[in-house]
Amino acid sequence: MTSEERRKQFRSRMENARGFLFDLDNTLYGSEKGVFDRINDRINVFVIELTGKPRGEAEILRKDYIDRYGTTLRGLMTHHDVKPDQFLEDVHDVPIDGLLQQDPGLRNMLESILLPKVVFTNATVDHAVRVLDALGVSGCFEDICDLESTGYFGKPYPESYTIAASMVRSEVERTVLVDDLEVNVRGAIQCGMSAIKVGGAAPGSVDLAVDRVHDLEQAFQGLPWFRPA
Repeated sequence: MTSEERRKQFRSRMENARGFLFDLDNTLYGSEKGVFDRINDRINVFVIELTGKPRGEAEILRKDYIDRYGTTLRGLMTHHDVKPDQFLEDVHDVPIDGLLQQDPGLRNMLESILLPKVVFTNATVDHAVRVLDALGVSGCFEDICDLESTGYFGKPYPESYTIAASMVRSEVERTVLVDDLEVNVRGAIQCGMSAIKVGGAAPGSVDLAVDRVHDLEQAFQGLPWFRPA
């Protein structure tokens, strides 16, 4: 497919969009902020203390669980009888206010999208609310689809995308996912969603790849549901 054919395909899919799902961590803010790095460190510590394994082995175990189950938590629930509330409260205990600041540019871009928007995260509602408040974009989203909402399966399980799409009152095929993780983007594409990759390289079938979520303002110019202030 030529670049012009890809551009036309993207415009067609975006013109028919009826709802947006935005990932939270490392998508609405840049990975350089360090929020998810701290969460990741706390997950490692949790697994180390639970299993007694040294860090290297704990990280290998986590990778195995993520590959098999989609999330570390699902593996811990399956093999170690870990209660999800205990895990999620512990690993998301990070100083959000000290790491994130108000982002008027992000707010303007989100408010310009005149379609239902939902945060779709493998974290918790509480963590999402703290991040959205710190960024100053809480009022930009209709709802939050968190890990509990998907029965603690989350992305990239196919059922999680269907649940999230229902929260923007849209068919899966007319829903757009914006996410920083390739595995989540691929999951969306396999379910029939449109997908936009934030940061880094993107799979060839992705509709659009941008360096930062703010770049969507330029990409969405001229679309019928985009009204910049």
